[in-house]
Amino acid sequence: MPRPNVSTPAQQSRDAGLSNLRRLTWWTAAGATGLTVVASLIAANTVPGRASSPPPAASAPASNGTGSGSDQGGVTPPTLAPQPDNGGGSAVVSGGS
Repeated sequence: MPRPNVSTPAQQSRDAGLSNLRRLTWWTAAGATGLTVVASLIAANTVPGRASSPPPAASAPASNGTGSGSDQGGVTPPTLAPQPDNGGGSAVVSGGS
């Protein structure tokens, strides 16, 4: 036989408190989620690594008459080509005894 659903004032007070606590927990979780979203948006827009505006145009390199006439986009070729390391030079070793 089921128990009758009669509650005392203490039980009603407890149930109301638990209901308020459940509501507070839900709103706290929603607020924390919202603050996390806001913080991630702020971090995504302020962390270095991507330009917020295009960089200023580089000054045009002086023409030496050897150019092919195509736009190099401000990139200048190296003055010396990299030389391969044949292992004949001195090597710097850190550590060891």
